[in-house]
Amino acid sequence: MSNSSDFNTSIRAKLREQRRSLGAAEVQRLSCLVAERLMERLVPETLSCVAGYMSSHGEVDLSKVVDWLHENQVSVAVPYVCDQEMRFALVLVDQKFVVGQWGISIPDPIDEVHLPDIELFLVPVVAFSSRGDRLGRGGGYYDRVLSGIEGASIVGIAYEFQLDDNIQASSRDVPLDAVVTDRGWRFFSSKTERILGRV
Repeated sequence: MSNSSDFNTSIRAKLREQRRSLGAAEVQRLSCLVAERLMERLVPETLSCVAGYMSSHGEVDLSKVVDWLHENQVSVAVPYVCDQEMRFALVLVDQKFVVGQWGISIPDPIDEVHLPDIELFLVPVVAFSSRGDRLGRGGGYYDRVLSGIEGASIVGIAYEFQLDDNIQASSRDVPLDAVVTDRGWRFFSSKTERILGRV
């Protein structure tokens, strides 16, 4: 394993433990702040389908955002893994879920959403940098999916304490266009302008 991988593994372990140590009330409080930041800036009229995720292990809970998107007639998809490949499934209002791989909830039944139909990806991060680097769980699923998309915006979802400029990105890592934390937005590219109604 390279020194870079060793270093990222250390950061990943430290921040995952810090995230897991959050109490349920604190997760809820910070998740509400992140949701408010998102809903303040996103313009539903510019979106038809958004990819979110089902939170686990103390990740930011996006359920308020999902409800808000549904109320504004925006479709929502979440990831699931099939044959070692990340795919996305439609989430309906009052959707039923079952426990999938790694204990993460997935819709039941699966109604697959094709990648070109998704305009905005809200992705969980273990750590992010002020340059827009993203450190995930380490499996590379998101990087393999996001490296093949065109036009869609990639927005990281995190707690402010997950900022770490010591991340060492590799050529395989797909950078974020923006990140939203409990403190607000950070922008790394102009790709988010359309979904924020700036153009």
